[in-house]
Amino acid sequence: MSNISIAFRRFWRSETGPRTVHFWAPTLKWGLVVAGLADARRPVEKVSGAQNLSLLATAAIWTRWSFVITPKNNLLAAVNAFLAATASFHLLRIVRYRVAEGDTVREACEYVVNGTVRNKEIQ
Repeated sequence: MSNISIAFRRFWRSETGPRTVHFWAPTLKWGLVVAGLADARRPVEKVSGAQNLSLLATAAIWTRWSFVITPKNNLLAAVNAFLAATASFHLLRIVRYRVAEGDTVREACEYVVNGTVRNKEIQ
């Protein structure tokens, strides 16, 4: 038997292999990372701060959890680490944009959390 077939058989029979939810849940979650990367081309004012804050929080929690559960799930850790990085990137984009538009850092962070509109935008 070749090394490739042995490696594939080991992967197929693994506790986190393709016959388990431990494989497919993180594999499909890569779609969120790809969507986040695609959002990098969107105008920053159309990117949701609350959504990216939620993605960052869940990604951080699940990255940690993937090392605590049995079996340890490195694929889950990887996808959530990339999801956290993507969400962080968008949050920084939003804050930098709002500060450049005249907000204080605090106002920009409030905007991320609440999505509030400044009075000067209403005028």
